[in-house]
Amino acid sequence: MKLFHVLRKFGRKNTGQTLYEDYKKGFKEEPSPYLNDKNFFKDYEEVIESSDLSSSRGMLTICPTPIGNLRDISIRQYQALRNAEILACEDTRLTGLLLRLLNNLTFNEAASLQFPPSSLPESPELDEYTYCLTGDFMSHTVEMIKKTKEEKNRGIMISLNSYNQEQRAPKLIKAIKSGIRVVLVSDAGTPLISDPGYTFVKDAIKHGVVVESLPGPVAAITALTLSGFPTDNFFYQGYMPKTYSEKVQKLEKMKKSGCTSIVYESSHRILQTAETICDVYGSKHLVFIGQELTKLFERCYRGTAEEIVQQLKQEITEKGKIYGEISIVIAPFTIVKNKNSVEVDAIKVIETLNDYIEAKPRKIIKIAHFMTGWTENHLIKLMYKESEKIKDNFEVNIDDIEDSDDNAKNNRFE
Repeated sequence: MKLFHVLRKFGRKNTGQTLYEDYKKGFKEEPSPYLNDKNFFKDYEEVIESSDLSSSRGMLTICPTPIGNLRDISIRQYQALRNAEILACEDTRLTGLLLRLLNNLTFNEAASLQFPPSSLPESPELDEYTYCLTGDFMSHTVEMIKKTKEEKNRGIMISLNSYNQEQRAPKLIKAIKSGIRVVLVSDAGTPLISDPGYTFVKDAIKHGVVVESLPGPVAAITALTLSGFPTDNFFYQGYMPKTYSEKVQKLEKMKKSGCTSIVYESSHRILQTAETICDVYGSKHLVFIGQELTKLFERCYRGTAEEIVQQLKQEITEKGKIYGEISIVIAPFTIVKNKNSVEVDAIKVIETLNDYIEAKPRKIIKIAHFMTGWTENHLIKLMYKESEKIKDNFEVNIDDIEDSDDNAKNNRFE
């Protein structure tokens, strides 16, 4: 079997299966002229044929999968999936479907599919763990691997998720140390990135297992490079929480980081999250949202936070709701360092505190210090120079203040 049957044969293998006909949707792309040249994939074929499979024995391989476009699978990823003796899957139904599609589709047929699909049949999840890693461990496992390879042309699939990885990781590590090839696969994208597997990989390294990680798709990085925001320093925060207060708390943390921030969000909460971004960052702050990235109906929302909210509302009005996987990228929040504008803001803070808080002047200055970052002496000096409204309330001699403007500026945030 070769990747999409294009490494040796251009066209779908006549196996009598109707998987593609049942699954296909959307449009089919015109064939690339390169696909008519049988020598085009010759180098790839030689790579697979000459690969030393023995070098990967007794190894844990972290294998990414496509996040939307089935043709994003790489030669190394395909090879790892095909040669795996045990596939540790987030969802065995999806991994099983992926393997069947790769074995039965041509390169052109794959263009009209999206993977993972939007839904799966409500069938029991296939989990071959019970007769793989139990009983007479090694002899039983090796026997079942051989049988599965012959009958299904793949390795044994077991589920490994956040609920069972602590229980199953020790036996998988034992299998690897016994010389079995284990491949860790998530539903879409790179395992461990907002997906299960961290505990398993950490324990495998602790027990001296050789671990390799194949490069592959990550929705967060795809969105970042599409956003047009700075990429030299970014802050990835996984999935957004559900409640408003938790969203605000996370967004405040991202805002203080001072770098580009990336989060994932579910489609039915994206409007609420966009409105919360408006509240925390301000309505004029730049935001990017990537919807269904790499899929047939990929869409990008660009603009200020308030413009994004309006675009999402329009989408809901037209289609009833927002569909698909959502990645949000927020431009860095930077503090304007113009001295005059910052000093005016500091004076307004002091005036507001003086109007609404019954406190001693020194207490007001101390609060203003924590709110603005300016030193207390510099705030008093600003007040004496600029604010006739409140300076009479402060019993401080301006001549006693030693901070110069330059020193105060340098001492800010100290």
